[in-house]
Amino acid sequence: MPPRIRPLRFLLLLVVFLAGTYLAWKPLAPAYAQVLLRAARGGMWLSEFSSDPDWRHPTALFIDTQRSPTGIFYLQTRLGLSQPPPDDQPILAWLKATPTALTQAPAGIPAEWVMANLVLLIPLMLATPAPSWGVKAKRLGIALLIALALQVFDVVVSIKAAYATAYPGAFSAFMTRVYQFLDAFVQSWDTQLFPFVIWAGIHFRQLLPARLQTPAVTASASQPTAAARSTAGSRADRRRQRRH
Repeated sequence: MPPRIRPLRFLLLLVVFLAGTYLAWKPLAPAYAQVLLRAARGGMWLSEFSSDPDWRHPTALFIDTQRSPTGIFYLQTRLGLSQPPPDDQPILAWLKATPTALTQAPAGIPAEWVMANLVLLIPLMLATPAPSWGVKAKRLGIALLIALALQVFDVVVSIKAAYATAYPGAFSAFMTRVYQFLDAFVQSWDTQLFPFVIWAGIHFRQLLPARLQTPAVTASASQPTAAARSTAGSRADRRRQRRH
């Protein structure tokens, strides 16, 4: 049976871990933004298989730390540049060395808002009781992976929705509506609601009322009783046989 969540203890631990995470997050955010950038590049690449050469993996993602340590900038390199960038040079360094190649300024996504759900998710995971710290660390790792996947999804649909607006006709009318809906959906969920969904999904059994957890306990507890009765019955049978 999973450990019980004691409301008062959980609340006190949540406040403590929330304060600690909030204070530690500011210096850690730029490093995590680099992790999100690399994951978002993979997610964007997977979403850009197209028969149209202008839309076959055209998006370049980068972080310009001089402008923002956590802002993720993106550029449609087929339509936003007068010449293709070299493959053997980082896109940001090339853009700064060749500013005349830009036909439009790179757009940006404030990744600090995309990543902000971790400030709530981490305290929720740490404040929830577990059989051991090893189990708690495993659950936290799973929660962080799920959060990263959702953050990548957030970045990808935000870029797709922006493309649908900036380049009319690039996507069908149906896909344009889909991207716009998903963009609005993740923006309304990512910061506050996604952490609770992930936390509740991982700790689903612990969050169930105690009365819903008792049948499994009762069934397991009844097994030794049944075995004891069977043993007692077999002993009584042997005694009868000896008497006869």
